[in-house]
Amino acid sequence: MPKQSQKMNDSVSAGADFWARPQTGNYLTILAAAALQFNIILLPLVGPAGVNAPHATKNFIAFLAALSFTTLISALALYSKLRRKALDQSPMPKVSVAQCAVCLFLFYALFQGLFHI
Repeated sequence: MPKQSQKMNDSVSAGADFWARPQTGNYLTILAAAALQFNIILLPLVGPAGVNAPHATKNFIAFLAALSFTTLISALALYSKLRRKALDQSPMPKVSVAQCAVCLFLFYALFQGLFHI
């Protein structure tokens, strides 16, 4: 690793900018992946069976809350990774971008009614 890159990594790790730390972005990305998996598990709440249940509105609200949390964590992970990328020219955070894209697609599908075919 070149000396300048090593110095940049040391300054990012020990610096005051919480969002640019590599650990922050990694932890948030892992948390976002776990939350996204939880959303996938909750998909039946807004699917054909969940829409026909007497408590369909509560199902919708529960899924919307979980998806909002996941989107927030994914956006924070992407923000953290992009802050780090700006400081030390690390690679594009493709996983974080993909997680955000999946969350946005789930929002679109939820509000368009694509889950309850």
